[in-house]
Amino acid sequence: MKATKGVGRLVIMCSLFVCTVSVEATPVVIPLDDSGWAAVIDDVVLYETREVGVPYVFGITDDAVVIQLDKTFREPPEDGFFDPIVIEFQKIRQTDITNIIIRDERIANCTGSEWFDFHLHLTNAFAGFNPDFIPDGDQLENVSYSMNFGYDGLPVRLNFEDNNGSGVPAAGDVFEPGHIAGQIMIVTDPEMGVGADFRFGLKEVPTVPEPATLALLGIGGLMVLNRKR
Repeated sequence: MKATKGVGRLVIMCSLFVCTVSVEATPVVIPLDDSGWAAVIDDVVLYETREVGVPYVFGITDDAVVIQLDKTFREPPEDGFFDPIVIEFQKIRQTDITNIIIRDERIANCTGSEWFDFHLHLTNAFAGFNPDFIPDGDQLENVSYSMNFGYDGLPVRLNFEDNNGSGVPAAGDVFEPGHIAGQIMIVTDPEMGVGADFRFGLKEVPTVPEPATLALLGIGGLMVLNRKR
């Protein structure tokens, strides 16, 4: 892996910041060092709501750029749904680097709501997840890939689900999918073109359980307590 300068690591913290400015979003193209790739993030998300940190580049291998992503979800769910956070990736020049590896991702939950699932979804057939890379689920321990509609028949969804009813606490806790040893690899079409017309998105969103699921979790918790007694 060759050396790279990166753009500085931003650690996202929960705060009382409130965005009161309403402006039309403008895409900001952020080169991922000299990999030939760039991350594209709306300026409102990047600078106003402080939901996404500038991607940090760990390094570049022969066929991959290795990055860290930092995100913060601030808004509570509306009608049971959270607003997703989307980062797009595009080639800004042709290279032999066809993989994007997320070696570490820090996602702060400042929504006031507990999460029981978290999903990563690739939004274009230019890319797919490499299912041989099984990331660490951290608090959400059940990890699975689904929807094989991506490049070369690869899955486009990566799901983290709660098995024991603990969820991810909402009081500023940080969820870390793909932490260190459990990195996430995105494989892209080597024939993918250069420029904005060939972007693909990485959409991420937590979910909350439906009322019926909450009831089952409650019953499960009571059963555990009865066993202990």
